[in-house]
Amino acid sequence: DVYQDALTAVSNRRALFADLNRALANSQRFQMRVQLAFIDLDGFKPINDRYGHQAGDLFLQQVARRLRHGMREGDFISRYGGDEFVIFGLCQQDDPDQARHAWETRLQGQLVGEYLLLDETRINYAGASIGVVTAEPDESAEALLARADHSMYNRKKQRYQSHYYNL
Repeated sequence: DVYQDALTAVSNRRALFADLNRALANSQRFQMRVQLAFIDLDGFKPINDRYGHQAGDLFLQQVARRLRHGMREGDFISRYGGDEFVIFGLCQQDDPDQARHAWETRLQGQLVGEYLLLDETRINYAGASIGVVTAEPDESAEALLARADHSMYNRKKQRYQSHYYNL
């Protein structure tokens, strides 16, 4: 399938752009807003380096399952590339800051915790850097993704300044 990520079985970047453009157009019609989360899996490279790429693949598959399991009906999930995922959905909340905080908290709760890798190896994952933004009227998919990516990098800087990840 040209719209599915072969490793994680979630949508790929091609599907993301097609569905995000459609959601942005529909949000105007239904007077709702698109909320988008850009997720970068902190500490992924050390997992690959320490446990091997097969273990890293298992980790990515488990992340995708956790994200899929915690989605609301109508939300969209994709693997953007490497260790990055994007989730978006329509929201009715008038307070984008409250909606952003709720999404960050929910997504982080899904990702933090124990993961089983190869040979019964378990890691306690400290979580991801997540940038959540709400689309502005007439904002393009590219601009929305760029803002979310920028927000995620700001969160990453804050997270790394506050503590170091031990895997």
